[in-house]
Amino acid sequence: MTAHLTISEQIAARLLKPEAREMDRALPEWARRTNPVVKRQLGMYWKLMPVNIPRIIRWYALQAGLIIASIWLPFLFTILMPLAIISLIALPLAFGLFIYVLLQIGMAAANSMVDENRCDSLDLLRVCPRPLNEILYSKGAAAIWRQIENLGLVFAVATFTSLPMMVILFDRWFEGFDQLALSRIAVTLALGSCILRVGLESVMAAAIGLAIGSGMRRRVPANVTTGLLLLAYFAFINLIRLPGWSVEIRLLVEIVIPVALPLMIIPLCIRAAIRQIERA
Repeated sequence: MTAHLTISEQIAARLLKPEAREMDRALPEWARRTNPVVKRQLGMYWKLMPVNIPRIIRWYALQAGLIIASIWLPFLFTILMPLAIISLIALPLAFGLFIYVLLQIGMAAANSMVDENRCDSLDLLRVCPRPLNEILYSKGAAAIWRQIENLGLVFAVATFTSLPMMVILFDRWFEGFDQLALSRIAVTLALGSCILRVGLESVMAAAIGLAIGSGMRRRVPANVTTGLLLLAYFAFINLIRLPGWSVEIRLLVEIVIPVALPLMIIPLCIRAAIRQIERA
């Protein structure tokens, strides 16, 4: 019966599933596809499947339990080691896709603000009975929604294939230390950081695009500036991993900075966008 449905009917059927509706209800009102600003920005692209966050959380919890159990049952990781070959193939591909997704999110957010500036429609948009910061949140959410299916693939690879490589790396970094429990806790936190940063850096890309686009009236300069800033961020976040840090600094570089830095950049970019809009 499904074979006789059109593509749009199949997409609509997927969107009517309980988990798809529940995902939208779990989001803040400004981030939902039914939000007028989000829907206006998405246009025909609103029919998208959301990322299954509860499933990702369950898989992370399962792996975290496996990691902690390996403190007493080391053979558990021996079973996982053949998956390291899959990680070596999947992770570089997912990283390339993630860079592409972030650039697309950032440029979509920047273009949405540039178009408002070019059409002098920001004042009209601000007449909406919503705070300016929520309007910006909705524009950023729309940019993320456009890439949500690619983002879901990146989430899946980060969740399901990162663990073997992290075990290998952290065992090497902790080599010479008789601290197996600390090593396993570090792997658990690093895996959580890896998954969490996919979402945080996506929001960060949208925020950077909003900040850049709110001060420009042409797409090309806004896109180039946004892209360069995102590439500079990734160059920094990866280059600081190269030196032979001590274990303490290594934990900071691998676990804390990739989460803390986007959390600092996002509000700064939103404030910059608001300041530029109010000054215009």
